[in-house]
Amino acid sequence: LNERQFDNGAGSRRVECPLKCVIGASNELPESDELDALLDRFLLRAQVSPVSDEGLLEILSSSQLSKEDELVNSEKNYSDGLDAVFRNVSESLPSIAMNQNIGILIKDIRNFVTDTLGQYVSDRRLVKAARLLRVSAATHGRKQVDLIDVLLLQHMLWTYPQQKDALREFIIDNLTPNNDIVDQSKFLLQGLATEALTMVKKTMGDVTGESGAREDDLETIKSIATEVGEIKRLLEQHSNDLERHIALLNDLEYNNIWITPDEAQSVKQNCLPLAVEASTTVSEVLDSATTLILALTPGVIDNDLRSSVIEVLMGGSEDNSTIFSEDELQMSLKEAKRIFKGDELKEWKKARNSII
Repeated sequence: LNERQFDNGAGSRRVECPLKCVIGASNELPESDELDALLDRFLLRAQVSPVSDEGLLEILSSSQLSKEDELVNSEKNYSDGLDAVFRNVSESLPSIAMNQNIGILIKDIRNFVTDTLGQYVSDRRLVKAARLLRVSAATHGRKQVDLIDVLLLQHMLWTYPQQKDALREFIIDNLTPNNDIVDQSKFLLQGLATEALTMVKKTMGDVTGESGAREDDLETIKSIATEVGEIKRLLEQHSNDLERHIALLNDLEYNNIWITPDEAQSVKQNCLPLAVEASTTVSEVLDSATTLILALTPGVIDNDLRSSVIEVLMGGSEDNSTIFSEDELQMSLKEAKRIFKGDELKEWKKARNSII
């Protein structure tokens, strides 16, 4: 198969074969290492059930081709233009990107097949499977492998029919882009908002130095804004990935040549609600990051409103011990009176007493 040669006559004569695709069928699964190796070279697998009673009636009632039609059809060259199609697709594969999230999902699927299904997946098979995912992307006119292409692995990585359902379920359950970045971003934004509130209160809302804020404090505020900007950039990228995934899921039933309409509909019903929910969550956290950046940007809001905006962003937290930095909580009362006034000084005293 690899050399595209055919032994004609029990190996007595080996001839070159312009092989494009090999389709095999068997009534039983291999029970020897030699046949296992042969089966491993067939990438896509399908279990074909016997024809149903309804299907049999349809076959029997269909009009039969006449002998003349059979002769005409047998003389047709169905490979016309096929070489050009293969060449164009093959030449495009090196430019088809496979991002890290796809590679991680493939690795996780392989581990599932190995650890849970107890089935070995050869490196050769996995490399060929990854190539076919690129082919799927190329034949749909896309420049990168998308998560929906990974659906094809359900037809490549099982060995016994009873493994199919578990493999398919695992792939579908993990097809939505990972939303871990959202939880991480929420945690980081909460910490940065707390730090920003401390600094804004310290500078009385001054983020430019025009009202006398110290240079060190202004640099800290600028640094916080930069960190929030990086989080916002990552969230925007994740949001774009989700929107792309949602668009491809919506189009799956009508524009996919590799899976059946029924299968596409099932995948869409399972995955689309999860993707939409994940997209909504990302949008909410992205709004929080945008709001925090605006609260630290000169000229956007009045200085005396900055701390109020950040407090609203933090959910109106009453946990005042988190408002002050560790250095501020170590100040003497005299130093604190010089920096904090009125209610803010009372909050500092309460926060300091809570850690003594």
